[in-house]
Amino acid sequence: MSTLDERDVRRARVAVSALFLVNGALMANVLPRLPAIKAQLELTNAALGTAVAAMPLGGLIAGAAAGLLIVRYSSRRVTVATGVAYGLLLVSIGLAPDWVALAAAFLVLGMLDAVMDSAMNAHGIVVQRGYGRSVMHGFHGWWSAGTLLGAGMGAFAAALDVPLVLHLAVVGIVLAGVSVAAMPFLLRGRDVDAAEAGEARASAAGDPGSGSALRALRLLGLLAPFALIGVLGVMLEDAAQTWSTIYLTDVLGAGVGVAALAVVLYTAGMTAGRLTNDRWIDRWGDTTVARSGALVATAGLAIVIASGPWAAVPLAAAGFALVGLGTAPLFPVMITAAGSVPGVPSGQGVAIVAWLARAGFVIAPTLVGVAADRVGLSAALGIPLVAGVAVAVLMGTLLGASGRRTLPAGREVMLDA
Repeated sequence: MSTLDERDVRRARVAVSALFLVNGALMANVLPRLPAIKAQLELTNAALGTAVAAMPLGGLIAGAAAGLLIVRYSSRRVTVATGVAYGLLLVSIGLAPDWVALAAAFLVLGMLDAVMDSAMNAHGIVVQRGYGRSVMHGFHGWWSAGTLLGAGMGAFAAALDVPLVLHLAVVGIVLAGVSVAAMPFLLRGRDVDAAEAGEARASAAGDPGSGSALRALRLLGLLAPFALIGVLGVMLEDAAQTWSTIYLTDVLGAGVGVAALAVVLYTAGMTAGRLTNDRWIDRWGDTTVARSGALVATAGLAIVIASGPWAAVPLAAAGFALVGLGTAPLFPVMITAAGSVPGVPSGQGVAIVAWLARAGFVIAPTLVGVAADRVGLSAALGIPLVAGVAVAVLMGTLLGASGRRTLPAGREVMLDA
């Protein structure tokens, strides 16, 4: 065992930030192109929604194994490997000739995204412990900055009518290269999972009456409340990520280039929130910040729905920006809480909660897509609106009485020779 020095931790912080940016930018390049994909393949709202829902479904399939992969191979190797594969396969969305191929592409990319997401968050928790203060929201801020960058690139490509295959191929190759370049600067070793695995086994050995099935149920019981924050939160996020461009084009009659800016404004709001949330959490606590964010996001979505009868494009765009600002703290708060449960290895806690939370991305686009074909997209957005109210009301209960979950500082980490 050796303690990380300050230089190692600082370099790793930069590298992890770059990987969060890569992860955010990859799929964000696709979102402004959804209207083009829908038109090219002649898809209904329901068909598009179910195809997009294949991505979180892939995350559910692969995410369960993320914790095991992190422990076995280290979050460093897993993050970079999945980041490279994700980038190189991004072009498969543009190459899809029909709904089946499109859904399959989203499924595979979802599997890679889920494992990369868990691994880079687990690595981020190790870096945060090296700092001895909160930096996780900053990492997620870089993810949001990546989505802003990706959405901007996608909007620019859509406005110039750049061929979808060319756009996604170039972007994927460049971002895969960034993942490779970050690898030498990440912390070497099996992170906190290697150190905590012994503690978890020792804790289990001290309870001879607990079998593996019982331990699994207890683990799910500990982590499920945090996952519910994620499920409800991602239903709010999906309202902007999947449906903002469709809403502005189909409901409000905006042009494709203008509609793509809705994703940019949403991601700008989220980026601004996440780059400043660490200081607010230090001052007011996780519960207050997360609950306030849920209320802001819900208000933003209500503004979007209200803009429909007047075809008020600027009003809807402002509403989506508020959705981004309000949802900013929800996922990082969930991840930090999951990585701070006593007796649970951080990598395992993060992987399980992120895996469970992805159910929201399966449920949301499918529910909204089916409802939109029946009652219209404006009315269908009432579904994530209810989710926003629910997460605001339940936040204190889900996070616990204190609402302040911090990671222990100064943790020693096992390093590779």
